Amino acid sequence: MNKVDTLQQLLTGQTVSLASWVANPVPRQRAEACSPEILHQLQASVTGERSSFPVRLAELVVRYWCGNDLNAAYLNLLALHGERREQAQLKLFYGQLLMACRHESAWGYLNSGFGLAAHLFEPDEYFLVLRRHELLRWLQLTPTPSKPASLDELLTEARVIRCLKGREGHTLPQKPKHLDTLD
Repeated sequence: MNKVDTLQQLLTGQTVSLASWVANPVPRQRAEACSPEILHQLQASVTGERSSFPVRLAELVVRYWCGNDLNAAYLNLLALHGERREQAQLKLFYGQLLMACRHESAWGYLNSGFGLAAHLFEPDEYFLVLRRHELLRWLQLTPTPSKPASLDELLTEARVIRCLKGREGHTLPQKPKHLDTLD
């Protein structure tokens, strides 16, 4: 299967789908190597020929995988980029980064981002993200970050948990309320 490198798309200033997954772990060395390209792209965006938002998202991802605290950078981007699509994407991507490390705060960002993006998704994207989130809800999240995992690894783990707990009669933990879909 041909997987799109969302980080590479962002680094080149391309807008990506709201349904994109950006949080597959990036080795620290690769993340650090992206910094000069980010700086170059941000300088090029000063001319106003294109939005700096995709590159700012790439910068957020790179900073995360370099081990930097993102709270201030996240809040700054949230304040600077007020369009609904940008806010949704920022929240979804930040939540994905937290989910990659199974951090319990991930759902606050993912739920908020999904709520903002619900009417912006293409229909196939909407259901892709909805199904992804419903499966990821089976994961056990923790107050401290765990070893990072790719989306495929997270989904596989969630499927195994769902299968095992389903046999025991457990129901989906943390079931969200989607006001725009039927339960």
